[in-house]
Amino acid sequence: MPRLFALFLIALSLHARADVAALQAALRAERPQAETAVAALQQLDAALLRPDSLHPALDALPLAQLQALYRHRGECRAPLPPLPADLQRFERALCGGEALPLEWFAVHSIHPLGGSYAWHYLQRHPGSASALQPYLHVRERPAAFAGIGGLSDDNLAALLSGERWLLDGGDLWWRDGASWRRYGAGQWRPLAEAAGLALGPLADGDACPQPLGRICARPLPPSPWWWRALAGLSLSALAGALAYGWLQRRRLERERRFVLQMLTHELRTPIAGLGNVVEDFRAGFDQLPAGAQQGFGRLADGVLRLRQLADASRHYLAADSWLEAPQPLPLAAWLDSVAERHGVAYCLDQDRNLNLPVYWLGLCLDNLLRNARQHGQAPVRILAGWEKGRLRLEVRDGGALPRYRLSLLRRELSASAGMGLGLAIVRRVMNRLGGRLTLEGPPTTFALELPCDDIAD
Repeated sequence: MPRLFALFLIALSLHARADVAALQAALRAERPQAETAVAALQQLDAALLRPDSLHPALDALPLAQLQALYRHRGECRAPLPPLPADLQRFERALCGGEALPLEWFAVHSIHPLGGSYAWHYLQRHPGSASALQPYLHVRERPAAFAGIGGLSDDNLAALLSGERWLLDGGDLWWRDGASWRRYGAGQWRPLAEAAGLALGPLADGDACPQPLGRICARPLPPSPWWWRALAGLSLSALAGALAYGWLQRRRLERERRFVLQMLTHELRTPIAGLGNVVEDFRAGFDQLPAGAQQGFGRLADGVLRLRQLADASRHYLAADSWLEAPQPLPLAAWLDSVAERHGVAYCLDQDRNLNLPVYWLGLCLDNLLRNARQHGQAPVRILAGWEKGRLRLEVRDGGALPRYRLSLLRRELSASAGMGLGLAIVRRVMNRLGGRLTLEGPPTTFALELPCDDIAD
């Protein structure tokens, strides 16, 4: 019986794919309102496509310098404010000094006040408009590239992340091979209805039978007389499949839990033996050669980590809802060890003694620090604070990653960079601890928020 239910669900999924394939064939045969080559977008500097490039770069220059630069832009008087050499040269060019060659704009794309250098230059030198078109942000030339510059911030970011379907202001955007095609509502809606589909925006958490990137393709309801029969059969098949899947998951979970419990139990004996060996070496530490003393330190640290891992696994496999029992800990002392291990600095507004799940919280913080060192930009630092029963630990680097949905970021990075799995682990552990993982920026800031008690309270 479960096999019949599975075959029925597969048949339904194949029918949904056939509808999408029919829509694609119809769109390919329809002449779009506008079309642009993907290669033309790939040749642009990525900064000329990002929506955050139009905002002042507070991470590039201090606010005081940005304000001085803005005031000088309106007055154009000497002397120039203290600015980097490239900015001073550009300001002199704006105020009637030297003419800048095109090669300069190829190297300098985004102005610290927001927008491209080319756009700022054209405000004073409009005669160079034709030559500077390739160096303008897509929002600064809305008619180019089939109007991609008119996309919303979310859709423009989705295009950069590799989505192939976009729905923006009633227009449907579809990447077909080597080109992006734009269809008006009067074009794509009849084609979608002919394929038996209704297209709409896909919100986070929505159940969608056939997601197309940020769009949900839902089958149009069939005729009423057999729709009820199909719905009843679908519900029965779904209930059977869910029940079978639930039973299978329960069985696999019990087997895996047994294996983990057995491994944890078996590891405790060799770990205890290693601990005894470490203690024997510790008693004769002064008689060891200098090289052996360093090796002993690494051995002792490894045995300690193994013991902590075994203890944490035992807590995890227990019936308690916490991953481990919180331990009283001076926050500054713990952050000292984390910062020293990763070679970063930290900022703490006030030291406190907190009840913390040390191992798993340290695991989350280690993951974020490794990601920042590997995928972010220097400097990497930790910012810590406690307020009203919640601890907040921020890992901030010098990158310019904007505010992002974590689900989209994991999909984008998990395939190649190896960062998506680490974020998934951190998010799951924080959920089990009753906390959460957030992402803000720029500058790129991953934050851990966790409820915990101050022992002094």
